[in-house]
Amino acid sequence: HYYITNNLSSQISPMNQRLLVCCLNIQEARNTEVISKVLNICSKHLVKSFVDPLFNRSNLTLCGQRDEIIGLVDQITDIALEDIDVNSPDRVLDTTMHHHIGIIDNIPVHPLHNTTLDDAAEAAISISDNLLSKNIPTLLYGSADKEQGKSLVQVRKSTSFFERGQTKDKGTVVGHPKLGTSVVGAIPYVMSFNMVINTDDIERILPLIPDIRSMKHGILAMPYRNVFEGEDVVEIACNLNQPGSFQGCSNAVLKKVNGLVAPLNFSVIHSYSTNPPFQTILQSYLRLIGN
Repeated sequence: HYYITNNLSSQISPMNQRLLVCCLNIQEARNTEVISKVLNICSKHLVKSFVDPLFNRSNLTLCGQRDEIIGLVDQITDIALEDIDVNSPDRVLDTTMHHHIGIIDNIPVHPLHNTTLDDAAEAAISISDNLLSKNIPTLLYGSADKEQGKSLVQVRKSTSFFERGQTKDKGTVVGHPKLGTSVVGAIPYVMSFNMVINTDDIERILPLIPDIRSMKHGILAMPYRNVFEGEDVVEIACNLNQPGSFQGCSNAVLKKVNGLVAPLNFSVIHSYSTNPPFQTILQSYLRLIGN
């Protein structure tokens, strides 16, 4: 994994800006030409990128005002339409790729500064409308799902996201022939933290998940089968709602999980986060905007 940090710039006083964060997930990392195009497009708004050739996916933490975020997602989608095909044979047969049902797989929008969850939902719905105008189906979650307010996990479970080798949902939506289906949501900011366990026996890991979820600060944990360094493994993906707290930080979660799997003779062999803590984004933006 490698990380790239870019400066954010603006002519507007930070006290007057209405800022949103979008942690866009794109199912591409190995094609350096495509990734370079994407990073160049969003360089003025890119707080941090997580480019992961192992699982061929990238996470882009974008910061900006509403129209800027919407425009960036639109431009990134156009690059993907031109250069990526979710149904290409190399992708369909590749068992090392991260689970996904579309190339622009997940587009969560979060309030950051002078904005609310309603503002994030409005932006997310506009992003969804733009995708639909390109014939890319979308599934909404969080505050962007005005009818049911489904969580991301609920939406994922309604698709084949957790089924290796599938890049479409379970029949309710026909995905775009090149980009599949995108999920778009508006939720409070969360930090993604993943742990790889040295076993492929998910049935022995599943009973441990309630203990992880019972930790303070509303940690959401979801196990799934994956591949790491050529070996079948179980990966536990966590959403940390308060990663800056003592009991809700990544170190606390890592210690907890290692303690749970040790009696089974397993251990966490790799861990990583794909986006920065909330306070890092805001502080970095305010510091850089003052230069």
